[in-house]
Amino acid sequence: MAFASQTRRNFFIAATLFVGGGAALLTGTLPHAQAEALPANAAAPQKIVSVGGAVTETLYALGFGDRILAADTTSMFPAAARALPKVGYLRQLSAEGVLGMRPDLILLGEGAGPAAAVEQIKSADLDVVDVAIPWTPDGVTKLIKTVGAAAGDAAQAGEFAETVRTQFSELADAVPTTDAPSVLLLLSAGTGPLLGAGKNTAAEAVITMAGGRLALPTLEGYKPLSLEPVLAADPDFILIPSHVVMALGGEEALADIDVIAKTTAGQQGRVIVADSLYLLGFGPRTPQAIADLAQMFHPDADIPLAGREQAPSGRMNLTGS
Repeated sequence: MAFASQTRRNFFIAATLFVGGGAALLTGTLPHAQAEALPANAAAPQKIVSVGGAVTETLYALGFGDRILAADTTSMFPAAARALPKVGYLRQLSAEGVLGMRPDLILLGEGAGPAAAVEQIKSADLDVVDVAIPWTPDGVTKLIKTVGAAAGDAAQAGEFAETVRTQFSELADAVPTTDAPSVLLLLSAGTGPLLGAGKNTAAEAVITMAGGRLALPTLEGYKPLSLEPVLAADPDFILIPSHVVMALGGEEALADIDVIAKTTAGQQGRVIVADSLYLLGFGPRTPQAIADLAQMFHPDADIPLAGREQAPSGRMNLTGS
């Protein structure tokens, strides 16, 4: 029973990270402090509290993982991040937990809360930087530069950001702009109906960059689905984050869900299961996720592998393949 309870709790955390109005992490609506490069004689921060999966992932990508004292529960990549002490869920931070770590830098990913906890953290005499996480190539490169400058190595971060920018550019040149397949991304926020991804979502951004289009383009945000419009749209692909699949009972359970099983995509095995943070986190692995998705949407196209040796990666797969 304890395991089941923890599994439900982990699912709730992952689901609320990505769904509709709760996904402040992905809205770009909060004010943000732009990190400036440290003065030449200033010591780089060695004790960092990192809040936000994309922020933590970026710190590790820049080689600063050994400086992280603690992170929030959305920080799930790389594997070492899962073992870090936790200061709460992104939007339910413990101010006492953050401040009690006695960090010399606190990085707050977009959507950090609640407001009272953030205010308490910012009122302490500590270096706090807000980090925006937009759903664009420029947004990802700015994220990398912001995190790197705050951590004391703006030059290294700038070089890495340019590498990521080049990956985005190469993908934009290679991904076909015609014959875009229709894609329905499904989410769930608990025991209610499945939600479909619409306009102005992280899902729309990544699907579009991978050469797809929304199967339900009249939706705004994430909305509950009924069977009729899904069958009318009959998407070419159905895309499901892995945390949703886990909550539904695993890949075998997908065959019992009408909005999947009664579509051509479901019947022909064009259901893509993807690691949640990899697909929608908009961290430095986003070009790789787009490459994976584009290769599934356009199997005959020559899609750059964004530095990987295999395609697709183990973080994204077609069910039954």
